[in-house]
Amino acid sequence: MKAEEVNVDLNELEDFKKRNFEERLWFIDFWANYIKEHSDEEWSKQQNVLINSQILNIREFYKNLEKTEEGRKILERLKKVRIEKDKIKSPNIVQNLHF
Repeated sequence: MKAEEVNVDLNELEDFKKRNFEERLWFIDFWANYIKEHSDEEWSKQQNVLINSQILNIREFYKNLEKTEEGRKILERLKKVRIEKDKIKSPNIVQNLHF
C-alpha cells in the first residue's frame, strides 16, 4: 500500500487523540485517588497480581513461538534486535556476552 492510498480523516484523528488524552488524565486521577484511599499493602498486592500475570503471559507467548519454525525465526530476529539495541546502550557489556 502506498502512502497516497491511505485515506485519513484528520478531524477523526484529532478527536481520537483528544479522547485518548482525556481518558489518560481520568485514569491518572482515578489511580492517584485509589492509592490515597487504599493501603500500600492492598494496592501493591493488586499490582503484583497484574505484573505476575503479564510475565506469565509473555512466557507462554515465547513458548508458543518456539513450537514453530516461523516462531523460532521471529525469536531469532528479536534476539538480534535486542543485541543491537543493547550495543547502543552499553557497548562494553555486549562485547562480553556469549551465546
